[in-house]
Amino acid sequence: MTTPPPPNQPGYPEWNQPPEWNQPGYQQPPSAAYPGSPMNPPGTDPTAAYPTLSTGAPVPPLGPPVPPGAPIGPPAPPPKKGKTGLVFGIVGGILALCLIGGCVGVGGWFLLRDKSEPVSHSSTSPSYESSYPYPSDSYSPPTVVETTEAAPPPSPVDVGDCISVDESGSFLGIGNCNGSRGTYKVLSTDYSQGTCTDPQSPYITVEGYRLCLALYLVETYCYKFPKGSGWVVAASKCKAKGTVHVIDIVPGASNGDRCTKNYKWNRWYRFTHPTVVYCVMQY
Repeated sequence: MTTPPPPNQPGYPEWNQPPEWNQPGYQQPPSAAYPGSPMNPPGTDPTAAYPTLSTGAPVPPLGPPVPPGAPIGPPAPPPKKGKTGLVFGIVGGILALCLIGGCVGVGGWFLLRDKSEPVSHSSTSPSYESSYPYPSDSYSPPTVVETTEAAPPPSPVDVGDCISVDESGSFLGIGNCNGSRGTYKVLSTDYSQGTCTDPQSPYITVEGYRLCLALYLVETYCYKFPKGSGWVVAASKCKAKGTVHVIDIVPGASNGDRCTKNYKWNRWYRFTHPTVVYCVMQY
């Protein structure tokens, strides 16, 4: 057995130094039969036989030779483009639209679009009343209940007027209170046709108004009195048969004892509501 020479002696490489070929004690460099060897630099077409497997079949190359300094593995993906610039661009455009009134138009478009979209109602909707702003086909306006009565038409006469009537009590029109035309004075008018202040006083109804009346005769004028109950009317001709000429009037009297003594009269008539005695010359 041969003892190898100590380190750093001729025939051994120095420590941490790559061995040099063709030095004593080392084998010759490997054969140039594989690619990438010093005898077959990259990029050349080797003519030596490939290393063989145990079967003796040649081993095919794993790919084209890699040039010196070329990166190993698939190429790195390109860097992703940042979206910061795009976001700032969109925000800036919106702000510009707002400055020129674009926000109003955009808001109005969204509002109209929302209102134009159909609204679906479920058949199982709750029973409470919704505040949904869209109209419903089942809506009906509430019934308006009149709280005040309509104003009545104007009265055909005023209180204090003297009116003319015929023998049946029909209204003939407004007369005057000096005796020339008119036999009853109006005490009150009532569109609701309520009871007169004196329930026993005479009254008629004209244009929906109840006119409460009082007999109103004037001295020296002629009238026609009814036989029994009825209405006093003006005489068509004074001193005609069946007419009376009023000589004296005594309010509140019960008979003719208080009639005048200065003028001739032949009969007295007492009326109530109001109570009055008419002293007359009857023809």
